[in-house]
Amino acid sequence: MIKKSEPCLEKNCSWCCNPVKIVKFFPESKIPINKKGEKIWKKRNEILIPENEIDTVRLEAYDCDNFDNEIGKCKDYENRPEVCKNTSCIKDELEEGVDEQHKKFINQKFITIKNHV
Repeated sequence: MIKKSEPCLEKNCSWCCNPVKIVKFFPESKIPINKKGEKIWKKRNEILIPENEIDTVRLEAYDCDNFDNEIGKCKDYENRPEVCKNTSCIKDELEEGVDEQHKKFINQKFITIKNHV
């Protein structure tokens, strides 16, 4: 199994899960559940649009029950769901190094649109 670059621990970063950002229309059935069968992501009433992809990308935002706001980390990092383990802001095939990619990723700006439910 190929290990993906995960700067979250080394760089004390929780960008991808504070809040969780998922492509719009992510299947409800793929939202991770806890041991009781309850969904651990709670949908926010907002859509995030990356400023550098304003015409093409729409992201839904979720709050994760496993995210600890006080320490800025996952409460159960080692046992996090597969969808979280498969997420990385670093693409190993790019020529840019980890630091450059990470900085570009976390400095991404979003336009927030509130959903009217």
